[in-house]
Amino acid sequence: MAQPADESVVSAPTVAVKGATRPDAVVSINGALAPVDADGNFSLEVRLQPGPNRIEVLASTFDGQGRSQVVNVIYLGSQ
Repeated sequence: MAQPADESVVSAPTVAVKGATRPDAVVSINGALAPVDADGNFSLEVRLQPGPNRIEVLASTFDGQGRSQVVNVIYLGSQ
């Protein structure tokens, strides 16, 4: 996962989760499918709740290979 960085502190209610994987992979971010382009890039906007938010990205291929990554993002909420 290229972004967001772990322990990021943000003031917006959504964050773009971006990264790259194999073009034939299926990617889910917190359970929602993320589109993967022909180069393997993916991106999905994730809505945040005030406080700490756990974001989990799972990528798996049809040949059974898989990888996961978790980051935490802190949303300051409306001020």
